Amino acid sequence: MNISIRKFTAWSIAGLLAAASVAAMAAPFLGSKSDPHGTLYLNVDQRAKQIYPVNIWMVDGKLTNRSDQGVLWVTPGEYTFTFKMGKVNQADAPGLARDSGNQRDQPHDLKVTVEAGKAYYIGGKLGVSGKWEPVIWQTEDQKD
Repeated sequence: MNISIRKFTAWSIAGLLAAASVAAMAAPFLGSKSDPHGTLYLNVDQRAKQIYPVNIWMVDGKLTNRSDQGVLWVTPGEYTFTFKMGKVNQADAPGLARDSGNQRDQPHDLKVTVEAGKAYYIGGKLGVSGKWEPVIWQTEDQKD
C-alpha cells in the first residue's frame, strides 16, 4: 500500500512538472536576453503626449502573471496583448477623471507582430472623451 501511494505521489509531481514546463514553453516571454527576442516597454510615462503606463493582462486570451513588469522580452511572433491602464494620478490625466464608466479599468486589446531585435514602447493613449486605447508610440532597434 505504501509503495502505491509513493508511486502515485511521484507520478503526480512528475505530471505537474511536465504540465508547467509545457505551459512555460508556450508562453511568449523569455527569461534570457541571449535568445532572439523583441522587447516591450510598458512603463515609460509620456504625460506630455497623453500616453500613460499600462499593465499586460493577457496574451492571446490567456491570463499572464506578468502584469507588474514594465519591461518584457518576447519571442518573435504575432500576438494579441490585452492591457489595463497602469496607475495614473487623476491630476495628470483630467480626461480619466471624467470617465463615468470606469473605462480606465477595462482591458483593451492590441495586436502586435514582434520582431527580433526591435523594441516596442506601448502605452495607454488618452482621448478627449476620457477613453483610452493601447498604442505603440515608438519602435526602434534594440540597444544591446
